[in-house]
Amino acid sequence: MTTTPSRREQISELLQLLASEEEQLAYERNVPHVDITAELVCMWFDELYDAKHVATDFTFSDNERAVLAEFHQFYDARVDRLPESQGTVRTWLASPVWREVMEQARRTLERITA
Repeated sequence: MTTTPSRREQISELLQLLASEEEQLAYERNVPHVDITAELVCMWFDELYDAKHVATDFTFSDNERAVLAEFHQFYDARVDRLPESQGTVRTWLASPVWREVMEQARRTLERITA
């Protein structure tokens, strides 16, 4: 029997991916037919982070929910400033805006796993 990871585990895994150049490049290598940059946006905004669900997910403390909301606002404020992917995540990795998002994802992950 396979168990589905909890929302907490999924969010932690996605934050790790968002924070890691190596993991982003590996993901791109493993699924070459997918626009990874679109996936990095879709996974956060459309699939995992939903303020209503996170607000009622008591695997997160009040502080952790606030930290996730802060990251969501940070990412949302920058997503439209990211360059066109040109078919590769390397385009984003060269962007200072994406590097800011990556760093904020790393800090967020540290704050919810501490």
